[in-house]
Amino acid sequence: MPVRRVLAVLGWFAATAALCGAAGCQGEDGDAGSSEAMSATTGSSDASTGAGSTSDAGTSAATGTSTSTGGATTGASESDSGATSTDTDATGSDTDTDTTGGGEPARLWGRFESGGPISSCGMIKDDWSSDDGPLMRMSLDLCGDDMAALAETIADNLDAVEARGGRALLILNQGINLPAGWLAQCETYALDSGNFQGDLCVPWDPNYQASLAAALSDHVGPAVAGHPALAGVYFTISTMTNGAEMHFRVLRDDFTAFPDEEAFTASYLSVMDAYQAAFDVPILFEAGHCIFDLPQADEADVDCETPLALYRHARDNYGVESVGLGLWNCAERFFHGPDAVEDHVRPLLEEATADGASMGCQTVGNFSEQPCRFSDPAIGDYGELMGMGKDAVCIPAGDNDAEAACVDTLRWFSGAEAQSATSVMVQGSWLESWSADTDPVDGIIATSDACREAVDQFTQPAP
Repeated sequence: MPVRRVLAVLGWFAATAALCGAAGCQGEDGDAGSSEAMSATTGSSDASTGAGSTSDAGTSAATGTSTSTGGATTGASESDSGATSTDTDATGSDTDTDTTGGGEPARLWGRFESGGPISSCGMIKDDWSSDDGPLMRMSLDLCGDDMAALAETIADNLDAVEARGGRALLILNQGINLPAGWLAQCETYALDSGNFQGDLCVPWDPNYQASLAAALSDHVGPAVAGHPALAGVYFTISTMTNGAEMHFRVLRDDFTAFPDEEAFTASYLSVMDAYQAAFDVPILFEAGHCIFDLPQADEADVDCETPLALYRHARDNYGVESVGLGLWNCAERFFHGPDAVEDHVRPLLEEATADGASMGCQTVGNFSEQPCRFSDPAIGDYGELMGMGKDAVCIPAGDNDAEAACVDTLRWFSGAEAQSATSVMVQGSWLESWSADTDPVDGIIATSDACREAVDQFTQPAP
């Protein structure tokens, strides 16, 4: 067994023993069928489950100050409040983790596509158009209680990706998408957050922890071990509103099950141990948000420390090459300074950048149809969002809004150039594009040489 897996197994057993206590633990992998609520926007700056959804209240803006910094590539993406997106497809990567030379950590590179989910057990989804492969996303309860069937579905989809010469990222949405058998055995919490309504297991529950670890290590992990098409796996946990992103759109005072900060954070670290034990590829997590972050939340209740502790735990115990950060609200406007909506994640992004960790960008909207979702007075004017929900449209600012939004955003994420002198500077390595942008005929990547050049910053470096 690789050293990384030995460390992960030991860490998970230690954490599980502490969580089980007198109540004991059940080690079965659980079973249930259930809902696949994988859409909707709820609250502050995002609520999507893949790059083809969300909303945003973008505003017109004057072009910001461009700040050149040089460097590599990084990513981020999310949704905020306003227009819903229309693009849903898969994302992934044809690239492998590799070193960038000079003794730097190995990093995950690639130009993936984030689209619609695999929505039924046994379904093969093979409609991606990106350079390197798809983001394969599905609910943990896709096959009900049958974890073996879930593992087979994942392996079959990886085979399809490999057949096209690609690689994929994998995410198993949790939140309210847990097998019914798990819910029957754990302490539950009734989530009521916009379109996300349903029961979830509290993450410190010992039966939930044991069921998840068994599902990953006994079923999914063995089914994909050594698969050449698997580039990375996203960490998810039950307290994710949409099952995929770090935010938990609940006021801490309303989360009546909350134990204390130490136990809450420990549950995240234990789940990370379970993922590290099960897989031989980097474990990624969405890092563009903090927990309990709502517009009306008391600032002291917003938890940015747990994501930071999660990153440090993975880095210190398994190595920086074993962990990556994905920004699913990838747009410079969210991180341009103290007044930006998500700037409170700056300490995590800066620390991971300094460490040379892998970073991915799932853009907040697609550039081809929604460039205004990247507008901000501090960054640039790519059009103005008018209306709400499905009726929202972008009012153009000029003839090249889509190209400008693509180039500016991806050069910022790569670490090459920022539009604001106070933006957090990252060095991203992989990209998760919307299907509207990867469309081989009408997508901005195909129609704009400048956008294509910006996308290619995330190509796997030559050995």
